[in-house]
Amino acid sequence: MHNLLELTLAPQVPASVRNIPTKYNIIIRLWSHAFNKPLQTLRTASFHSPVALEHLQEYIIYAYIFYTSLLEEQTLEGFKTGWLEALGDLARYRMVMAAMTAPTNSLSGSGETGKPVNQEDLAAQTQDDESFGRVDDSPGPSVGVAAARQLEIELEPETELWRCIAREWYAAGLAETPGTGKLHHHLGLLSREIEG
Repeated sequence: MHNLLELTLAPQVPASVRNIPTKYNIIIRLWSHAFNKPLQTLRTASFHSPVALEHLQEYIIYAYIFYTSLLEEQTLEGFKTGWLEALGDLARYRMVMAAMTAPTNSLSGSGETGKPVNQEDLAAQTQDDESFGRVDDSPGPSVGVAAARQLEIELEPETELWRCIAREWYAAGLAETPGTGKLHHHLGLLSREIEG
């Protein structure tokens, strides 16, 4: 695809040919038809099929590599905002996928993802752990078992990592074209989804 875009932007072609990507909205159509529709289909199918979830993950990685390679092409510099928006959208897909595949939190005692830890359950679990015999005589975690488990639970989840990455791509797009309302809208959606 980028070879076709490079051909239309070559200085030796007539102006009518150089205008094709803009005239026919090739950048938006590329995202809509080649990436967004397959991603939507795979995301819907992945609720019922682990194979579809695996394909979704692989397709997101492929699309991410594709768009970062377009971003690095000097001849396609005029479409940089489109590439940045697509990368932000892909990071949001990755954010949704991370939420779908988040492991259940066995340390919380509830078996559910994202639930706050009940301190009584955590104390009971600590007592249960201490009742088992130890294989070696090395001391436990220096901060205590309960504190170590709480620390492990509070690590930044992958969903938040991808939220930050999406924000960075959209912010880079806004730095290129500050008046793009769609990018402001995307940033607003990412901020609205945060609890609190």
